[in-house]
Amino acid sequence: MFDVIIIGAGQAGLSIGYHLLKQTKNFLIIDQSKKIGDTWKNRYDSLVLFTIREFSSLPGLQIKGDPQGFPTKNEVVEYLDLYARTFELPIQMETNVQSLEKQENTFIIITEKETLHSKQVIIATGPFQLPSIPLISRNLSNNVFQVHSSEYKNASQLLPGNALIVGGGNSGAQIAVELSSSREVHLSISKEIRFLPLSFFGKSIFWWFKKLGILNATAESFIGKRIRGNVIIPL
Repeated sequence: MFDVIIIGAGQAGLSIGYHLLKQTKNFLIIDQSKKIGDTWKNRYDSLVLFTIREFSSLPGLQIKGDPQGFPTKNEVVEYLDLYARTFELPIQMETNVQSLEKQENTFIIITEKETLHSKQVIIATGPFQLPSIPLISRNLSNNVFQVHSSEYKNASQLLPGNALIVGGGNSGAQIAVELSSSREVHLSISKEIRFLPLSFFGKSIFWWFKKLGILNATAESFIGKRIRGNVIIPL
């Protein structure tokens, strides 16, 4: 019987594990991937965080390198693995959860390997687990190559010619910038996007956000209400 079981060994799961260690809790982190950081490893080749290392590090351990620099996806993979090893977090990989239910005061987690019992469970699997693909895509010609961002690696996958990117989040914006160097790119979005510079007067835009109190603003604060619902992409 564990005090806590964390499902998901990404940034959130590892950070929670760090704090549970300080409380001497009997806990276990489980993840369906083969290795720590596999989710990051499988993203597109040119992926770079838009937050600097200073703001991308987890509690207790800084990412190596220039604090004002932007880490690549491979750096994140190495960092997450180092983080888990540094604090010797109890992690069980290749553990796919099949069901989760509560009986009285105990959570029962059935996995492909075994059945686990815990007093508390934290879901740290993150958002956007399933690709969202518009139904209209089914009506396009077979001559139009289609790929979701979760399966996109680099420009070599695409056919020659113009490209349409549907969705203007961070992935869509970064991929659009990458492709724009070799072809005409159109970005399709549902609402206006505000593009901000990654750096301003030699400091990360998030450094300025921290100074101005934006990073710590609650949803109901004056600042939170002003920016709520706006799509802001640093580039």
